[in-house]
Amino acid sequence: MAYRRMYKSMEKKLTIYDIAKEAGVSTATVTRVMSGHASVRPSTREKVQAVIDLHGYTPSAIAQDLENGKNKTIGIILPEIINPYFAQLFNAADDEARQSGYSVWLNQLPSYERVEDSLVDDLIRRRLDGAFFMGGIWETQRPGLMEAINRLGQYMPIVALCPPQANLNCICLYNDLTSCVRHAVRHLHVLGHRRIAFIGGSLQVGGSGARGQGFLDELRALGLPDDPAYHHEGGFDAESGERAVQRLLSGLEKSRWPTALVAFNDLVALGAIKQLKQIGLKLPEDMAIIGCDNQFFCTYTDPPLTSMDLHPEEHARSAIRELLSAKDHNTPPFNLMRDATLVVRESCGAKLGYRKMG
Repeated sequence: MAYRRMYKSMEKKLTIYDIAKEAGVSTATVTRVMSGHASVRPSTREKVQAVIDLHGYTPSAIAQDLENGKNKTIGIILPEIINPYFAQLFNAADDEARQSGYSVWLNQLPSYERVEDSLVDDLIRRRLDGAFFMGGIWETQRPGLMEAINRLGQYMPIVALCPPQANLNCICLYNDLTSCVRHAVRHLHVLGHRRIAFIGGSLQVGGSGARGQGFLDELRALGLPDDPAYHHEGGFDAESGERAVQRLLSGLEKSRWPTALVAFNDLVALGAIKQLKQIGLKLPEDMAIIGCDNQFFCTYTDPPLTSMDLHPEEHARSAIRELLSAKDHNTPPFNLMRDATLVVRESCGAKLGYRKMG
C-alpha cells in the first residue's frame, strides 16, 4: 500500500523503472514478464504481474522496441508542410510505413539556413531505421545538406527525392524535370501555339532550374522564339503566379503577348489563372496554361488545369519500400527515375483543337 500511495501522488507517468523498483527486480525481468518469456520463474512472474495489474501499467511501444534494440521509426524530413505537394508525399509515406509496421517522425527542414550537425545528431540519437528526405536536396538555399545526408548515411539507410548528384551517397528517386517541361511545351506547340512563356521558380534552385532549362531546350528544338521576356522567375506559390503574369504582360506590347503559359507548379498556375481573368482574358481561348504537379485542386480551377503529374504518391511509397529493403539487405545506393505524365484538362485548349495562333 505504501507504493500505491507514492505513485498516486506522482504526477509523472509510470515507467518500467518504477515497476521494476516496486517489484524488486530488474527492468529486463519486467520486459521478459510482459513479453511472456519462459525463462522467468513463476513466483517472480506473479510478483511482477501483480505490480503491473495494481497500477494498470501499459508499456510504451517505443520503449519496448528500444529495449529490444529496435525503434521501427522512419524519419521524414521535408522543406515545408503547408505546400500540398509535400503534404501528399507525407501522407503516402506515412501510410506505407504504417502498413509495414513502422511509425514516422516528421521534421521540417528550415529554408535558406545551413543544415547544422545538430540535425544529424538528433536523427542518430533517435536510433531511426532510416530517413526519407523529401525534396530540396541539391538546392542552393540549403547549404550543408548533402554533407549532412552523407554523414547520416553512415548510421542508417537514406532515400532522397531528388535527381542524382555527384558525391551524394544515398538512394535517389526523381523525375526528369527537364523532359517534363519539354513535354508540356511540345503539347502546346501541337495545338498551334508559337509564343509560349514560362513563369515561376528560380534558376538558382536545382529543380526549378531543370524545368526552366527544359523550357528553353524545347523552344530551340521546335524553332520557337527564345525571348528572355517570355521567361519570368519569381517564386513557387500562387502569389508568385500573379506577379509573374503582371510583369510578363506589362513588359510586352499586346501584339507580342504569349498565347500560352507553362507554370513552374500548380500553385503558380493558380495565381496566374486569377490574374489572367482579372485583366479580362478568356481561358483557354485567349491564353492556354499548363501546370506541374497535378494537385488535387486542378479539377476545381476555372478552367480545370492541365498539369504534369509527377506521381508523388508512388514516389513516396517506393521510397519507404526501398528504405526498408536497404535496411534489411544493406542495399547500396542507386538511382530510380519515374516518368511524368501529362494530364489533359480544359486549360490547355485541347478541346478547341488545332488553332494557328501566330
